[in-house]
Amino acid sequence: MRNANHNSRNMIWSICVILVLWAPGACAAVSSPSPDNAALLYYQASLRRPEFDDDTFLHFDSVLRGAQPDEEVREYLNMVETRETLSIAEAATKILDCSWGIVLRARNGSSLNTVLAQLRQLAFLLEVDARTLAFDGDYRAAFDRCLSIRRLAHHIADEGIIGYLVSLSLHGRAFRCIQHILSSMSPDADTLTWLQAQLGTVQGAPPSPGRAMEITLDDILEFYRMYPASLAEWRENILERIEDENVRQEFLNLTDEEFLDRVRISSESFLASLNRVIGGDMPYLQKNVELQVLKEERADHVDYNKPADIPYLGDDVDDVIGYHDIYVGHLTSFNAIRAAIEIYIMKAETGQLPEILPPHLPEDPFSGQDFEYEVTGQDFVLRRREKTIGNNKLWEYEFVVVQ
Repeated sequence: MRNANHNSRNMIWSICVILVLWAPGACAAVSSPSPDNAALLYYQASLRRPEFDDDTFLHFDSVLRGAQPDEEVREYLNMVETRETLSIAEAATKILDCSWGIVLRARNGSSLNTVLAQLRQLAFLLEVDARTLAFDGDYRAAFDRCLSIRRLAHHIADEGIIGYLVSLSLHGRAFRCIQHILSSMSPDADTLTWLQAQLGTVQGAPPSPGRAMEITLDDILEFYRMYPASLAEWRENILERIEDENVRQEFLNLTDEEFLDRVRISSESFLASLNRVIGGDMPYLQKNVELQVLKEERADHVDYNKPADIPYLGDDVDDVIGYHDIYVGHLTSFNAIRAAIEIYIMKAETGQLPEILPPHLPEDPFSGQDFEYEVTGQDFVLRRREKTIGNNKLWEYEFVVVQ
């Protein structure tokens, strides 16, 4: 099951552990790591995890697609190193503080991708174990593995836009796993009520992209401080567009730090406008319109001969609209799971599915209305009422009811 990259990966992750120990706030000294930093445990879990070859991966993937866990899957999950990996990772997800140190704060492409890739592997392993536990009838333990994936996702949600998008993908993995487990167990009110409380009051909804965008701004500014040649090139590109000689001279007189301070002020103001829209109470379609307006205003009202109008930081509103769509999609999955749990509880308590959707269930965030509800024989479906802009499809969530 191990491959030739095992020793190389261990060397990389040993360096990661040292770097997080050196990070400010991660620990008092290299010889005395903080027991309250989840990042250190994640690094240790990834070092401990046994490598698996392509054939084993295909067996794992079949389990995630609904197949029965076979002998090869169970052999891997029952290895001592695997059980220790899962135990360490589970412990890491239950620690509140997660300081990744200079490995992620430096935003080096190689180290960041290495960290996120290994965290995705841990989430992958947690889901395989969850589905195996569910197949064996240990549903609460299976759900707890899914909740661990969500806690892991929360630990990387603030690590810039890249970490944020990986975080949302892990939330999606957890939601799909919960949906699968709900569809494989006979409704049990006690287990479902426990899961409902965990999702609704302990973990909450996936985070919006606002904080990640603010962190990304900090990272961009720090990048240009670290690489003066790139900063000089950026300033030269702006200078070429300024025709007014007085404005050119004022721009040339700015020190690099004064220039970056203007970038920060201008960008923070723009991000505040974006976050007011994203965090507001208006429906999805109206938010999308407001974000589009912000984009057009920023693009159409730029005069390089007016210092206040110079767009010091690039316009990423197109990406922000996409980030918002992805966020609302995951929030919809979260609400659909919570609504489905309520329906399963009613089935457990009354012996039958409700004919119509019960009132006061979590709504479809795309429409701001109740999900469309359909009983299909012994099962049921929840559907979005609105299509995502640019996507001519109404998403639906199918739930099997085991008798």
